[in-house]
Amino acid sequence: MIDSATGMRPGQRYTVQNLERTKNFGGFFLDGKYYLGPELMTAVGWLEGQKFLYDELDANGEPVFPDRVAGTIEDLTLVLNDGARLKLQEMQVDAPTQAPESAPASQRREGAGRRKTSQPPYLLIATGAALLVAGIAIARACRMSTQRRR
Repeated sequence: MIDSATGMRPGQRYTVQNLERTKNFGGFFLDGKYYLGPELMTAVGWLEGQKFLYDELDANGEPVFPDRVAGTIEDLTLVLNDGARLKLQEMQVDAPTQAPESAPASQRREGAGRRKTSQPPYLLIATGAALLVAGIAIARACRMSTQRRR
């Protein structure tokens, strides 16, 4: 159940407008959960009443936000712990507005064979970068293994 004080409605997606110099929230809220993208089926944040908990870790494995609490949501505004106020905006989508893991199995099967025609650019860039780094690491390991045999 979504706290009415957040201003959010069930079944509606909301994006965070990052107009200030602050943490970038590139995903969306849907039914009290925060997702990084529609193709990523795991929520990385959630609401407890008006409190927004965000499960992001830094390079040392520590939460980016103390106790994972990023801030609160009041009347479609994300108020971060540091006082920054970021407006939430309804996201217009053509896809079903049901949370990915709560979609009925029949809907998940129907969409499983279809391929999306466009991917968000950040996802393609991140995937490409990860593949490049993995390829370089494998090439170096092979080269070192070959050199040791000589």
